[in-house]
Order: sequence, then C-alpha cells, then structure tokens
Amino acid sequence: MTLRSPAPFVVASAFIAIAAAGCSSGSHQAQVAALPTSAASGGSPSASASAGAPASASASASAPASSRPRERLDESTSQLEALDAPWNKCLAAHGANGKVSGKGTSGMSAAVVPPSVEAAAEAACANLKPLPPWQYDPANPQAMGFVQQVVACLHQHGVKYAQVQNPPGQGQIEIALGGPQNDQASISEGLQLIPTCDQQVLRENASNSTSS
Repeated sequence: MTLRSPAPFVVASAFIAIAAAGCSSGSHQAQVAALPTSAASGGSPSASASAGAPASASASASAPASSRPRERLDESTSQLEALDAPWNKCLAAHGANGKVSGKGTSGMSAAVVPPSVEAAAEAACANLKPLPPWQYDPANPQAMGFVQQVVACLHQHGVKYAQVQNPPGQGQIEIALGGPQNDQASISEGLQLIPTCDQQVLRENASNSTSS
C-alpha cells in the first residue's frame, strides 16, 4: 500500500501514496497497496508516504521558492485539506468533480470523469496543486536519504514490511507497507508510525547538522 503526506503525506502488497504528513496529521506517504499519500490518508494493501515542505527542524536543504503551495510534515489534516481546497475547487470548476488529492479529502464524490476532461482540468489547475513535503520531493537531492531513514525508523519500531517504493509515485517518494503478503500489522503500524518517524529523523538530522 502506498501513501502520499505526511504525507507526506502517505498501500499494502500494492502501494498507498501518502506521503506523507506531519507528526499529528500523518501527511506522509505510505504505500500499502496502492494508496495516495499521508499518514492520515488510508490505504489498501500497501501504503506510501510523501513529505512536503520542510518542517521547522528539517535537516534537508530549504525548499526552492515556487508559486505552488507546498505541504509540510507538521501540518494537521484540517490544514492539509485547506491547502488542497483551491486546487479541488479549480478542478471542480473545470468539470473534474471526482478528482481529489491524495490526502485529507475524504467524503468527496468519486464520480467518473472522462480522461480528456480530467487532463484539461489538471492542466488548467496545475499551479494550484500542492507540492509534496520537501523531504519527500524527488527534486530534493536529500529526499531519498530522508525517506530511507524513515523506513529504518519504522523497522526499529517493529514494522516488519516497509520499504521505499521504486520508482517514485505521484510526484513524490513513497513508502511501501505490507509487502507481498499484504501484512496488515505492518500496514496499520506503519501508517501510525510514519509521522513519528518523520519527526524523529528531522530531529536527528538537525542535531547532526548542529554538531558537525
């Protein structure tokens, strides 16, 4: 399952994209079977977590300036929903009413949208689509190392099946939970622990940076 944010965000045998999210929000990405990102976002068999703009203690390089909004690892579910709102509103205005972001948009209609309409809406609203947390953004040269540290943290906390999804998913690096066995314990524990591990790795990297 793959997750998007906190979220990143943040799927089981398959992956859920989450990425991943903040400590409290779970905006990471975790792939549990093929789910979009955010610890807050649910997923099926494998979950993936993505991380957005750096949190206050981020050890990664600062995210470059962008006209697009960017998720943060320390955002709550309500903050992520507010961040996604302009993008979802724009998509709906262009006829893609069933299109929602990977995390924090539960409860929206899942109406089928013709591919041509969806593509046109995505293009028209691209400048409003939130970027993943900087720690999970492939544009960040330190992101892969960060996510690998998060996976190591999950293993240290007893999550048996967790790995970095390769290649990256929906514009972000994701974490796959559950393995080929679709291990439910790894999925549920991983989704709960990704926000904690995000913050732990941020603190450790910040501490190492200060001491070096």
